[in-house]
Amino acid sequence: MALAQDEVQGQDTARDAARGVTVTSRPRPDFDPLGVRLGGFRLDGMVDIGPGFDSNLFGRRNNVVSDGFVDTGAGLRLRSDWTTHALGLEANMLSRQYFSHSELDFQDWNVRGFGRYDFSADTNVEGHYRHTREHLDVFSTEVQGIGISRPVAFDTDEVAVTGNTRFNRLGLTGGALWRSYRFEDVAFASTGGPLSLNDFDTVIGSLGASYTVSPGRALTATVRLQDISYTHSTSRSRDSFTWEALLGFDYDFDGVWQGRIAVGWRQRNYEGPGLKPVEGLAAEGQLTWLPTQLTTVRFNVLRTIEESIRVDAISFQRLQAGIAVDHEYLRNVILTADARVDRREYQRPDQTASDGLLTLSARWLLNRNMELVASYGFSTRLERSGGFDEYDRNLLQVRLRMSL
Repeated sequence: MALAQDEVQGQDTARDAARGVTVTSRPRPDFDPLGVRLGGFRLDGMVDIGPGFDSNLFGRRNNVVSDGFVDTGAGLRLRSDWTTHALGLEANMLSRQYFSHSELDFQDWNVRGFGRYDFSADTNVEGHYRHTREHLDVFSTEVQGIGISRPVAFDTDEVAVTGNTRFNRLGLTGGALWRSYRFEDVAFASTGGPLSLNDFDTVIGSLGASYTVSPGRALTATVRLQDISYTHSTSRSRDSFTWEALLGFDYDFDGVWQGRIAVGWRQRNYEGPGLKPVEGLAAEGQLTWLPTQLTTVRFNVLRTIEESIRVDAISFQRLQAGIAVDHEYLRNVILTADARVDRREYQRPDQTASDGLLTLSARWLLNRNMELVASYGFSTRLERSGGFDEYDRNLLQVRLRMSL
């Protein structure tokens, strides 16, 4: 019996100390849901529900309105557990109902089907289809900029194919993606026009290469091309072509530090006469630090160009950067602190807005099938110009989650 216990403890230690295992990715055999085995597939599912409180529904400095709400979420995933190839389906839903302001209710959901064919251990091709129903929040600069006080709902359809292969130290990856955006047809105050004027389709092609200098260390290069086409003739001047090129590296310093960083240049040219190109630094990176087996620190940065739904703006450059700390207080209590900055720069008109967000959360794993999640979020507008409001917002939530 003592020998058996020593073997189990040794296995636990080896599992916890495995290279690259973080607090959130670490297996917890006593608390991980088992799912349902269906032949060569595994079915996982969850539902959660709980109340919350929002101290500033509309993101205003004056005439602040608060309200309580109830969140309901659900998710299902069916995935093969074959040794080669993969096939699966996923579906997720999140809805929110406010007690006194039903005009702010939303219901987001998505479904996805995917498959992967493995030609060899180093070569595969994968494809997926996804349909998503999402929304833009009332307090975002996009919704505030069009003068309405309700979430803006939109649907996307996405088809993507990617392929990967490797020749000794050289790895190659390529992909093609088509995505459509369709906005809920609501008139907005600034012009009285419908939001469906912002409907567009986009095609993105990418090619990447990596060269492994030594195990866990590789130089990378990526090129992406994007075409955006609006569906309504009155919006065709917004059609654009974007190119970007990035150089970077993937680096596993010593198992304690791991990083992926790429920096380059991005330029978007528009079809409409008189519309200046939007160009600037392109950057994406993630850095993970494991100071102990019980604590993980994550850094991330992303700079992109995104389309605007405003009449007086076409697109904006967005910088998102943050740091998150995950700590395993007990084997079944996970604490997380996440601080982020979200900065948006509009070229026409010349406007900027920077939001700071802090989220504190705790997950209490009660057993394999049940956990309690509590979170507090604080957001504030750190910088603004061009008429955007400054505001502070507090968000409290408690949810009970049950899993298969």
